[in-house]
Amino acid sequence: MMDLGNPALRGLSNNTSWWSRNAGAFFLLAPLLIFLLIFYVVPFVHMIQESFRFSYIDTQTGDGLTLHQYIKTWSSSRIGRVMERTFRMSLLTVGITLLLSYPIALLLLKLKPRLRTIILLVIFISLASSLIVRNYGWVVVLADKGALNALILALGISDTPVRLMYSEIAIVIGLVHFSIPFMVLPIYGSLLRQPASLGEASQSLGGNAWQTFTKITLPLSLPGVFGGTVLTFALSMSAYVTPLMLGSPSSSMISQVAAEQLLTQLNFPFGAAIIVTLTVLTFIVVAAYATVLRRVFRADV
Repeated sequence: MMDLGNPALRGLSNNTSWWSRNAGAFFLLAPLLIFLLIFYVVPFVHMIQESFRFSYIDTQTGDGLTLHQYIKTWSSSRIGRVMERTFRMSLLTVGITLLLSYPIALLLLKLKPRLRTIILLVIFISLASSLIVRNYGWVVVLADKGALNALILALGISDTPVRLMYSEIAIVIGLVHFSIPFMVLPIYGSLLRQPASLGEASQSLGGNAWQTFTKITLPLSLPGVFGGTVLTFALSMSAYVTPLMLGSPSSSMISQVAAEQLLTQLNFPFGAAIIVTLTVLTFIVVAAYATVLRRVFRADV
């Protein structure tokens, strides 16, 4: 009979019990982890390695590692302007998407099950539809002779068609449309987990609807807000198809500049440095955002 009082045997017993508790989860996650390792981690590591090399158009050459591509990235005024535009439009997209999506999530919580199912189905259908098809729809709506300009002229807001296509406005509209499902679903899931008794307790203590929302509903839904805003921000920062179809060279985003270097100029080290820089900056912004929510708003994110 084993002596469980022995520290070594006790440690072995704890390890065995941990494995028995988590073996199922490990095997379920294993295919996903393998997929991410092969198709994301390995290519990204290769891209990082490529970003520390000289390219064929550089005046300097060498076989060793170099920071030359990152120096070019940070010293380029064009990349600086495009990076600033990308951050600005991504943050604007996050703000507009949150303002539109939170009321939708609250509405889903209060609707009858059948109507709620219909709206959720519409949201999932929007996710399943092609991004290119949706962008072509916005091309039709935002064109000079499109539906939105026809409404503007009919209401007398302007005497001439407003230039909407091939602008930052069109890109933000397209990004908001694409991002709404990614914002609504996390917030709705967070609201759904809140016990209804909390709102009833607030009302019984004399709290009105606004106090209940600001003191209970909103703080407890911050994990869902965090998930939705992070997804929207990441998707907007890396957007390529939407700014390509709805924007112009003067409203290009950083992913288009990276694609230009990789696919047109065949300058793989410089394009890789741009992508790595974009990824690192995105992670820094998300980490700072999570820190603020934890320390200032005491959110569990």
